[in-house]
Amino acid sequence: MARMPGAKYRPVVNVRKNGCRAHRGLVLHVQAGNNSPFGWFNNPISQASSDFWVSKTGEVEQYVNTGVDYAWAQGGGNPFYASVETEGYPGEKLTDAQVKGVAKIYAWGHKEFGWPLAIVDSTTAQGLTYHGAGGSAWGGHTGCPGSLRKAQRKDIIAAAKKLLGSTPETNPKPAPSKYVPPAFPKGLSPNHAKPSAKPLQKALKATGWLANDVELSDNYGPRTQKAVAGFNKKHGLNDAGVSYDPAIGPNGWALLFTLAYG
Repeated sequence: MARMPGAKYRPVVNVRKNGCRAHRGLVLHVQAGNNSPFGWFNNPISQASSDFWVSKTGEVEQYVNTGVDYAWAQGGGNPFYASVETEGYPGEKLTDAQVKGVAKIYAWGHKEFGWPLAIVDSTTAQGLTYHGAGGSAWGGHTGCPGSLRKAQRKDIIAAAKKLLGSTPETNPKPAPSKYVPPAFPKGLSPNHAKPSAKPLQKALKATGWLANDVELSDNYGPRTQKAVAGFNKKHGLNDAGVSYDPAIGPNGWALLFTLAYG
């Protein structure tokens, strides 16, 4: 069990069990609200959650078994990065207590998973990144956590280093990117043959959503649609507005291919 000492553990239903595929680091988010999001994260209707939340007073809540299960925080990045929501709004800076709270999480992750004490603006590199870096594949929240909080990542890493007694010279280097999902093919949609549905079908087979006995076809037919609808619903994706839609969108495409080949 990867539970952080000192954090209040409040498990939620919005979680993918045994879904983590890597431990690249931590994604900084802003709540765009106040008070604990536990009730929202524990409501299946919300289709949302995070690994951690840090209040303005520095209180830390943990909602999933970090490093084993993943929260529904950043679309295609969920299987690879942990996430932390921070109380408040994008136009507000993190309080000193919040900076210390996030630093405690990061220092724990450094010891538990080897997160590098580094700031990255990436969806593949290891370190402390931010939600907006993921663009559409991470939900399109380009303003999260806001420029003020994004800039405070340096303060978080500095505080984590202080907690660990580390120096910059001892920090591990970020690992190079190993896999980048192919670009989403514009126009891919149910009951059409252009662009071809074969790459989508291969990825669905690789992740177990489409039976191996289904013959590959350019046409985005009923069985492919059914597999995509199940995948969308399982992962809380709503690229087309509803989680059970049979159309694959950019977020689902990125997550599917990363799970299949990343």
